[in-house]
Amino acid sequence: MLRFFVLFLLLFPFAVFAQGVVKEIHSSNEIFVELVIPNGFKKDQKVLITGQANKKLVALGTIRSEIDPYNPGIFKVRIEELFDNHLVLVGDVVEVVNYKTLRDMNIPGFNSLTLADGKSTPAEFQELAYFGVFTSEGHTLEKHEALISPFQVQYGVTNDFGVKVVNALWFDGYANLGLKYRALSNKYAKITLNTLGAYKVQQQDWIGQFGGVITVPSNSKFQNHFMFTATFDPQYHDSRATKDLDLFTYSDIRSITEYITDDWDRILYGPVYNVELQTFGGTVSYMWIWSNFHISLGIATQDFTNLTFGPKGYYYVFDAFWRF
Repeated sequence: MLRFFVLFLLLFPFAVFAQGVVKEIHSSNEIFVELVIPNGFKKDQKVLITGQANKKLVALGTIRSEIDPYNPGIFKVRIEELFDNHLVLVGDVVEVVNYKTLRDMNIPGFNSLTLADGKSTPAEFQELAYFGVFTSEGHTLEKHEALISPFQVQYGVTNDFGVKVVNALWFDGYANLGLKYRALSNKYAKITLNTLGAYKVQQQDWIGQFGGVITVPSNSKFQNHFMFTATFDPQYHDSRATKDLDLFTYSDIRSITEYITDDWDRILYGPVYNVELQTFGGTVSYMWIWSNFHISLGIATQDFTNLTFGPKGYYYVFDAFWRF
């Protein structure tokens, strides 16, 4: 009892009471943690380690297991990442990761995305599931998470698998369904594949689309997204979807840079190569992100050399969607 009372006094100065304290350095990437407040500690849970002396973020870790069934207050934690070349020391503070921690400690950019723990974390701390003005697919939603915009609806069936529909196609009589699959997700890279098929019975017109996005972080503020979209339309010249609705018109390759602001908004910009037109275009936009609501506004073009303002030149792009 005395031991826990002393630990409590040591940790009292922290704005948010610690849940654990580093008891022993087992190796360069493993430590033993002694619990003060056991709530939330379980295997595979992510934790943050804060320096006892400087109160700065030191490392990210993952709880691996309890090491002694007769002393359940001791956990083994694997160090996943050290921040700013800090060292983990005995006595450093350990907290379970949650979105309140991300806000209170003002953890920057990509580090926040790495720490996000799924549907319980607000959308601003998660990878983009939809790039808005780029009309390109992002990464999968978490299990039972939904995204709704005027243009599409997405739903996470599992953490790695989701479905979507394009609203404009449904309204014009095209039955359609898209699938998304997360093939890789770690702190070094993320890969998501997507496909969509649409069919209009009255005109016997079908359209297919396949694509993917590869995301590679540069640092805590910048990420690079490499995207490709291939469109298959055997009745291209007579298709209402590709002509009148201006959907699935072209195949393209994109390289998009994402800058994460201090408020976790996004600045998105980069070039686009249009395969059919054989032109280089691009786009730039700003995405305001709240806990569940996003607004995106920007400007885009299919051809940098066409200096007119309109569908074939430069045009405004806008989107708004809810993610919950």
